[in-house]
Amino acid sequence: MTTTDTIAALALAVAVVAAVAAIGSWRAARHANGTAQTLSRIEQQRLHTDLTPVFRCTIVANEARSTAMLRVHLEGPPGLLSHGHIEITTALRNDNPHRGDGPQLAGTPTPEEVRAHIWGPWKFSADGRDATGRTVAPQQLTIGEWTRYGLTPTTPPSWSADTADAWRRDYANEPVRLSITARSKGSEWTVPLDVPDSIEAVS
Repeated sequence: MTTTDTIAALALAVAVVAAVAAIGSWRAARHANGTAQTLSRIEQQRLHTDLTPVFRCTIVANEARSTAMLRVHLEGPPGLLSHGHIEITTALRNDNPHRGDGPQLAGTPTPEEVRAHIWGPWKFSADGRDATGRTVAPQQLTIGEWTRYGLTPTTPPSWSADTADAWRRDYANEPVRLSITARSKGSEWTVPLDVPDSIEAVS
């Protein structure tokens, strides 16, 4: 092997080593970048969870249970103070999340009709409610503030044989199942709550 051949072989070996090192560096950088992105995503999820709004809700009905008032208080967390106003949308959930999931028999209501009905003791009567009384228009709250909504008793569905009195007795001791969606600065949280009601005694 001539000197020229030796030099060429050495140059080739150096080039191969450099290429392997470059590939290793690229892989390491790619792995580090992927790890950084994963850690950033985990941190964002943690911050989002830490900022989940905390609500305290109460329902007070009159003695005849012909009307009630739902009060929603935004208690925290303190980290939301920097967000200023938080937009909340309050909605009612049904007593059973699986209603309407069963097979439909001839002459029976559709699953959509079953799910659309409010299966619970109260519906919204407040201004801004939808046609069914399941949801109310969004409102804005800051930490420490509260809002309230009027409620009226629900009625059995049109296809039910239950009387209104029997329906109300069935739900007399059942909680109101709420779903409060909060939005602020591009973040969104959905908070499920079960709220019992109390009776306001006549003085």
